[in-house]
Amino acid sequence: MNITTAGIVLHSTKYSDTSLIVKIFTEAQGTQSFIIKGAFGKKSRVKAALFSPMALVNITYNDHGGEKLKFLKDIVRRSTTADMGFDPVKSSILLFYNELIYKLLFDTGPDTVLFHFLEDEIIKVSETETIPAELPLIFLIRLSVILGFFPENNYSDKTPYFSLTECRFQPWQIDEQSELPEAESLYLAHLLRDENTPVPDRQTRNNLLRYLIKYFKIHNEQLKNVESVEILATILHGNS
Repeated sequence: MNITTAGIVLHSTKYSDTSLIVKIFTEAQGTQSFIIKGAFGKKSRVKAALFSPMALVNITYNDHGGEKLKFLKDIVRRSTTADMGFDPVKSSILLFYNELIYKLLFDTGPDTVLFHFLEDEIIKVSETETIPAELPLIFLIRLSVILGFFPENNYSDKTPYFSLTECRFQPWQIDEQSELPEAESLYLAHLLRDENTPVPDRQTRNNLLRYLIKYFKIHNEQLKNVESVEILATILHGNS
């Protein structure tokens, strides 16, 4: 059976001198793996450059059921992150998104809501002329909604500390491993409420970025580490 679907390229690995193994999150069937033979050949129609991380593609492939590696029959690139290689901010954001999503969706079934969310976020990074510093933070918050562990928006003067384990604000801070400090908690509350408030200093932004990654790790066992977060913190927010 032939499947034609939109897809988001997650990862590619060189398999031999001429071939690739590519993992694509497809709209129709979730995460699928493909072998691309002759991807490095001069006469190849399906070239390795088509599979840049987070590229948006339309693909057609044979699905015989039970095959771990499928064969692509056709691919059309809709957009590619390679086009943003000269923009350090956009490329660092998409590097971060790619590592996070690849690890979260390494082996997952179809999810059209998640697929279209990611598609829209990739396009947003591509088409936004000036990237706001809070964009990756908002991305993480919106992604947590889809993944089912959205922070409860109950911030108040009496509950000024966000608990990473309880997913809500509470009156006390036992330690900074479990609860966010006041400044980071307040910033998170503003983002949850989509309030137009002054952007805090880079230290607070960087801290919240790292806390949100820890939040994801606590609530999703597939995520062990996100190395690109430090690159993102340096490029987007400046050295902390």
